[in-house]
Amino acid sequence: MLVASLQDFEYLILAVLLGTIFGLENEYRMQHGAKIFVGLRTSIFIALLGYIFADLYNIFANVGIIIAGIATMLTIASSTYITKSIVHRSLGATTYVSSIILFTAGMLAGLGYYEYAVVITILITAISFYKREFLNFIHSIKRTELIAAINLMIIALVILPFLPDQDMGPYGFFNPFQFWLIVTLIGIVFFVQYLVLRIRKDSMLLSSIVGSLISGTTITFGLLSLGNKVKKIAKQVVYNSVFSANVMMILVQVLLVIYIATQSAVVVFDIIPVLFVSLSSMFVVYMIGRKNFNTAAGRPKTPFPLVKTLQFAVLFFVIISVGKIIAIVAPGLLTADVVVSALANMIGTMFTVGSLIAHGNISASYSAFLIGVSISAGIMEKGFLGLLSKDRYTRTRIFSYSIVIGVLVLMTAYIQFYGI
Repeated sequence: MLVASLQDFEYLILAVLLGTIFGLENEYRMQHGAKIFVGLRTSIFIALLGYIFADLYNIFANVGIIIAGIATMLTIASSTYITKSIVHRSLGATTYVSSIILFTAGMLAGLGYYEYAVVITILITAISFYKREFLNFIHSIKRTELIAAINLMIIALVILPFLPDQDMGPYGFFNPFQFWLIVTLIGIVFFVQYLVLRIRKDSMLLSSIVGSLISGTTITFGLLSLGNKVKKIAKQVVYNSVFSANVMMILVQVLLVIYIATQSAVVVFDIIPVLFVSLSSMFVVYMIGRKNFNTAAGRPKTPFPLVKTLQFAVLFFVIISVGKIIAIVAPGLLTADVVVSALANMIGTMFTVGSLIAHGNISASYSAFLIGVSISAGIMEKGFLGLLSKDRYTRTRIFSYSIVIGVLVLMTAYIQFYGI
């Protein structure tokens, strides 16, 4: 009984603290002109009221007490809201809804669900405090941005969960869930890239890194096109083409293979040399050009280009399907297929390699070799694309950096698999 009494006392103190947290925020807003009737003392009383009804329920074990408590709080909040609306001619109900939630938090504390009580109280306090910021944010949202967000939620939260996660067709070349998951991931990347450039227009480095999650080739083309128009950003084009268009491609794609391959420790061990050489080379490039990355970059016209997203998804699907079929029908051509696929899109190649490992079609050591070949091809491709630049400095730097790093990665993969 003593333990129970001490525990009840702790929950009582917690209810008081929850009311205090919410009440202090309201008092602060009242001092800055907000017309709020729920101050510090009222907030404490509301949380205590919730605790009392919960404690009565613990004593008598009658659910009617909980119902009576909720009805009492609804009556108090409703009458206060009506009075406030008549006096101030305002229909805002945020404070009164939050007071009902605070009552619920106090009740949860009394019932012993203190984690939920704390989280709920902190959330309603934060939402109340950042009300002005939320309103400013809502006013800044454009119609195209809202439509893009809704479309993305439909794709990710409405369509994706209901698709079957199973291989279909000859050689199991098509998986509806995996295909639509790719569509979702690409859409999210496009959306994040848009937000980055919306927040800060001169964040070419971060924008290029985010974009490289989909296609480093596309990012490089965009950088070269921008460099051909604006001569003074040659260094930014060089270092973003070599570093930004490759670094996340290397890291995330390797992690993707590990994830798809059920996180095999053998796969992780065999990938380490290629990953180390690749990222070390990227780090050297970053240190050399660390002052020459950011400049103004054009923002995409739409946050979620549906047609472009589907085009990339279909490209990934073709790469993955061809890789699956070749691994079964003509495994000797798999290395050549990986090289060609990497030139089209690296992430599609990684999905292919990861799927082949997961299904037992190739060994962990061979997968590490294929990853190294793929990364090498993807990096060296940027070097040859750099030759499209009209600026000599841009051409020579992108080509030399990319070829040197690509060869180092290829040699590492070769030595790792075949030995010296």
